[in-house]
Amino acid sequence: MESFNDIVAERRTYTATHVSHSHKHAHLIMSLHGELVIANGTNQHRVNEQTLLFVPPNFEHNFYSAVRNEFLVLDIPSGLVSACEMPSKGISCEAITVNNQWKGIQYLILEEMEQQHSRAALRDLFPYISRCLQQEKGSLPRSIRYIHEHYDEPLTVQKLAEYEHYNPTYYSEWFKKETGKSPSSYIQEMRLNEAKKLLRSSDMSILNIAIQVGLEHQSSLTRLFVKHEQLTPSQYRQQYRN
Repeated sequence: MESFNDIVAERRTYTATHVSHSHKHAHLIMSLHGELVIANGTNQHRVNEQTLLFVPPNFEHNFYSAVRNEFLVLDIPSGLVSACEMPSKGISCEAITVNNQWKGIQYLILEEMEQQHSRAALRDLFPYISRCLQQEKGSLPRSIRYIHEHYDEPLTVQKLAEYEHYNPTYYSEWFKKETGKSPSSYIQEMRLNEAKKLLRSSDMSILNIAIQVGLEHQSSLTRLFVKHEQLTPSQYRQQYRN
């Protein structure tokens, strides 16, 4: 299941056999009963009725369960995962305490699965799930938060560095340590992911979408898509709708 455009929700069970893998999509794993262990190196997380887990894309992990179990698992395409939802620096997965908010989300997903409407329902519910994931992340550094809020405006390293009180050269080094990307790559990824959302959810023209995400020309958005997706924006939209 490496290439898909919509969220998939399934009930899954796991065995005591240790399995290692990674995949291009993210997981949100919630326990219906039992406990699942997910590990990477010396880092280990347990998913149970008190804790759910967000597993980011392309994360190599080992998993197993030694007890009878059943889990509700969301497979989330990487294109839907914004930088806001990615784990903090130095953290491989995001363990989240199950509260009434997450219990409500789990209940809604299970109800829609029973009615066999989960695909459309999850598409409508995901913006709320996304906001809940972002709330669990804690505060981002000021300049990175500024990018998330102003990605549709002209952004320069000089301006971003001022928010952290660093000179531009040191800021670029600091930024890469924080995110694993250069400031320009991070901003491009932000704009690309926002453009994907607009292509999936609206009938806006490609030019208007380019302007909405901070690009002056349609050709700039096309180059961004071809570079990262090997598709034009129009091809991406058509592929998603098919």
